[in-house]
Amino acid sequence: MLNSHGGTTVIATDSTRSTWRRVLGGGLVTLLAASGVLLGTGQPAAAGAFRYVQPTNASFTDSARPTTAFPVTDGSAPIGTWEDADGKHTSRAYFTFDLTPYRGKQIIKATGLTGETSVNDCDVPRALELWRTDTPATAPTWRDAPTVREKVGDVAPTAPCGVSYLEILLTPALQQAVDAGLESVTYLVRIAGDLEENKHHGRRIKTLGISVQANAAPNAPGKLTVEGRACAPGLWSRTSTPILAAEVTDPDDNTPHIGDLVTAVFAWWPVDRPTERTEWTSSHRLYAPATFFHTVPSGLMTHGGTYAFAVRASDEHATSDWSAECRFTVDTVRPSTPVVASTDYPAGGFPGQGGPGVPGTFTFGPNGSDDVVGYYWGTASPTTYVAADQTGTATVSHAPERSGPARIYVQTVDRAGHRSPQVQYEFFVRDTAPTVTDGNPDAWLGRPRQFSFAPKMADVVTYTYRLNSGAPQTVAANADGTASVTVTPTVAQNTLYVTSRTRDGLPSGETAYRFTVRTGPFVSSPQWPFDGTTGAPAGTEGTFVFSPAMEGVTEYVYWVDTGTRRTVAAGADGTATVTHTPADAGRRTLQVFSRTGTGVTSQTTVLSFHPASVAPSVASEVYPQNLGGGGPGVTGSFTFRPHAQVSGVTSYVYTFRGEAEKTVVANADGSATIEWTPQAYDEANYGWVELRVRARTASGTTTDAAFYSFRVEPHSPTITSEVFGWQGGPVGTTGTFVFTTGLPGATEFVYVFDGGTEQTVAVGADGTATLTWTAESAYVHELTVRARTATGVLSGSNYYSFWIDG
Repeated sequence: MLNSHGGTTVIATDSTRSTWRRVLGGGLVTLLAASGVLLGTGQPAAAGAFRYVQPTNASFTDSARPTTAFPVTDGSAPIGTWEDADGKHTSRAYFTFDLTPYRGKQIIKATGLTGETSVNDCDVPRALELWRTDTPATAPTWRDAPTVREKVGDVAPTAPCGVSYLEILLTPALQQAVDAGLESVTYLVRIAGDLEENKHHGRRIKTLGISVQANAAPNAPGKLTVEGRACAPGLWSRTSTPILAAEVTDPDDNTPHIGDLVTAVFAWWPVDRPTERTEWTSSHRLYAPATFFHTVPSGLMTHGGTYAFAVRASDEHATSDWSAECRFTVDTVRPSTPVVASTDYPAGGFPGQGGPGVPGTFTFGPNGSDDVVGYYWGTASPTTYVAADQTGTATVSHAPERSGPARIYVQTVDRAGHRSPQVQYEFFVRDTAPTVTDGNPDAWLGRPRQFSFAPKMADVVTYTYRLNSGAPQTVAANADGTASVTVTPTVAQNTLYVTSRTRDGLPSGETAYRFTVRTGPFVSSPQWPFDGTTGAPAGTEGTFVFSPAMEGVTEYVYWVDTGTRRTVAAGADGTATVTHTPADAGRRTLQVFSRTGTGVTSQTTVLSFHPASVAPSVASEVYPQNLGGGGPGVTGSFTFRPHAQVSGVTSYVYTFRGEAEKTVVANADGSATIEWTPQAYDEANYGWVELRVRARTASGTTTDAAFYSFRVEPHSPTITSEVFGWQGGPVGTTGTFVFTTGLPGATEFVYVFDGGTEQTVAVGADGTATLTWTAESAYVHELTVRARTATGVLSGSNYYSFWIDG
């Protein structure tokens, strides 16, 4: 409500008090002790958020002590008349506030906040007044009080007595003080007129604070860009729909959001037609500082046109000045592909020019484009930028890293930032890496080794080399450009790295000469060469001689094929000889490694040798090799004869697959004949049988084995049925099966239905048997039949499948 002085009083009702207790209670009073604390509500900050401001100086005066100023130390000050043991006192309070944070700002709302801590007499009305005074240089006294300028208003004259929270609207008064350019403002709180000396109106009030909502206009936007490029003279856009951008800042600090919520307006126009101005306002509000973007719609800007744009910003209450304008020209045409040339590395092939590490110059030309500003180039893709001169030409230096085919990729860049299609410039880098020759490739590990270097460049004066990861060393070249060095490898696998340098300081490419120092032992044998040719026959005792390939060898570990590993001690000269009798002919593998007395193990030497075959021959008329013959119960004879290179054969050791090994004595001519009768057809191997035979001589030598394979005929019975053909009729059908033997002397048939129990039926005088059977279930059935003699000879199986309808 408006009082008689034009101010506004606020009565703190129960609802109001409850609200202020929620706002200022719960620890917020403590927060307000720090100047400038934002009263947060959990909602997005509006422009000019509320801040609670405490006075920079708070004091009161006392008429009983007219020359003394009293600071407010306990958060409350006496107002009006009061008495104590010293007598009667009359007091006024002064509160000074800093206005510099609000210079140039709009005061949206300002509310003075205080409250009563004690009241002398609640039966009289409150008569508190708020006045603006000059700001004193020092705290005022009763006698030396500042000049009073105007009354601001009455402080809640109708609010209940003793209320803890009182408000008075200060918006016009504070805005007037800010607009007047005051750096501070002082407010006097007193009891009105003559009532000031009436002790019934006296009371104590809390230190006056002000809740201020103020707002400054956003700053004029800055950092204008076109397509990400900062505004500057001669700015070009490579698109007719450029993205314009500007940064908006705001002086208001609304931590944690930094600045007010702001928006931006973009305006752009053709420079030669400023009346064709287009404005666009962002639909989004962002917390300052923020960057706003605007993409110019298609069809509005054209190639070759020059345009300007500016931006201004607004918050909820104010609008900034327009930014400085930014001008740019639209260029939508890509430049031509560049011309690339080099006299040091001309385009072409083998043998090429220069060399690895030898720099050459490459020139890039505009190829007809008149707005070239530079080029991108690189050996894998155009990534490195070089500026062009006034003619649009640029020159770069490049030293290839390796010999052989090489290329660089180049793109032209125009003033708008367009890149041309890339050009691939191909050239050949001459191989300048020196040649390396190993002077003693068989040198042992740990022994010096000489290498010779020869140049591939003219006027080579030095070589730099290193073995593996060792330190580089330099050696002078001879008059003919060659050099020799000696190195001592300490590991088996090595790489010698070598480069040369000319008198003019040009480097060569690098040679990486890889070599292996052999540590695996050498092996020789009088009986078995290791060159792939056939040696002594299997069964012959022979020797292997092991010789070292490194110092200090004391023993050898060797094995043949996957046999047992054996160890043999080396002699004083480091060699060892072992005997071996190969049991079989064909390719055999010998592996051996050496070991020193200190436990150093060499590489493993792997060699193949080929004992010759002297296996006996095998022949049979009934069971010819690799063919079928005979049958179960059919006896066949097999004749063994010695190999032409074997004499003195006294016996043969033989075995048929699945049977025990047997021996037969040889005849005077060295041959022997055995008889063999199969007792059953071997269904697991489809009747195939393998016979293995070795010959033995009087001297105890056993030859390698001859392998003789043949197939025993099955002599399986036949099965016929007039009723049960492939379609055997329905369930319940009864019919017969006729079995006819193919096995001489068979006395019975052994049959099985559907994998069930084995059953038998006797063979008739005519070699047949008839079986009656009733179908008890549907679908496919299978009958398996074999013939068997009284002595147990068993034929092969025959299978008969048929269908019973469901």
